[in-house]
Amino acid sequence: MKRAGALTLVLLSCLLFPGEGPLCEESSQSAGEKLESIREKIGTTRERLDKTEKQEQSILANLEGMDREISRVRSRIKGLKKEEKDLGEKIRNSEKKLREIRSRREQSASRLSARATALYKAGHVSYLNVILSASGLEDLQNRIYYLRRLARHDSELFKLATDLFGREKEQMEELTTARSRLVDARRELEANFSSLSRKKQEKTLLLSEVKDRKSRNTQLLGELEASARHLKEILEALEREARTGESAFSSLKGSLKRPVSGRVIIPFGPNRSERFNTYTLSNGLTIQSAEGTPVRSVYGGKVLYADWLRGYGRIIIVDHGGGYYTLYGHLGELKARTGQEVEGDQVIGLVGDSGSLEGAGLYFEIRHHGKPVDPDPWFAG
Repeated sequence: MKRAGALTLVLLSCLLFPGEGPLCEESSQSAGEKLESIREKIGTTRERLDKTEKQEQSILANLEGMDREISRVRSRIKGLKKEEKDLGEKIRNSEKKLREIRSRREQSASRLSARATALYKAGHVSYLNVILSASGLEDLQNRIYYLRRLARHDSELFKLATDLFGREKEQMEELTTARSRLVDARRELEANFSSLSRKKQEKTLLLSEVKDRKSRNTQLLGELEASARHLKEILEALEREARTGESAFSSLKGSLKRPVSGRVIIPFGPNRSERFNTYTLSNGLTIQSAEGTPVRSVYGGKVLYADWLRGYGRIIIVDHGGGYYTLYGHLGELKARTGQEVEGDQVIGLVGDSGSLEGAGLYFEIRHHGKPVDPDPWFAG
């Protein structure tokens, strides 16, 4: 204590009478060196921080990029499955037509062969001899009539056989092309499934990394808070353009039907995250539900926003009037567009995991004049 007091007196003396005495000089020199050292460390730390910030990408940006790519691949898979189904139907129809054409062609060929055999057995027959050997005018007319019919029949039979041969060849080519396209579609489908699996694995690894590294977890929470602020700004901007006047929505508290079936895994309000070992504030409910489950509007209104929003994935915001809004996030597909009028219980999207840290499910909010309210008391039962 005495030594600390003496040191304090020396420092006060140096401050009051700078430059006087060896102790002051030594103290000033030491402080100057320390100050310079601290400045150097600050500079080095800033450089490292700048470098880290440039190198380290946003976790939510990475997640959004992965979700968008997963969504793109899923859409392609859906298209390929439809194409595969259509090609299968086309192949079945082509095979049926081919069997019919082949049957008719075989019948025609059989008739043509029988006609050729008959002509061969008859030997060389001159039409002129047949005409000249007529017994009279009536017999001559009959012979000419039947010769014309016979010639026309032979010509039509040959034309039919030739046409059926051509149609069979054309149908075979169409069938071969469809089968080849089906093989290509199945290969592309397999490649897209493989790509989807890879992207999902990358997302899982990123979330595992966030879970295991405290710094990444802290960064993620900061980004989620920024996303929540961004959502609030969007809602404030939308509210300025939203409908006004009274709404029956306020009278429906306790009678609303849930937008999707499932178990609530994150309730409204403060929540302790076992994954991140932190407390977060949820402005809505997260309802666990199977991917592809229809999501329904809880009440009629106008879609103010239907697009991607960082941290929420695909999201739909519905204005119900009277300052009430509902939000539906982490959707896999949007079934309503911005500006569209929707009715209560209408399917507006499908459950997905876009922007989600918890897998497939629906994030649902109710807001009144931009302020989040607990949705649970609004539901029936």
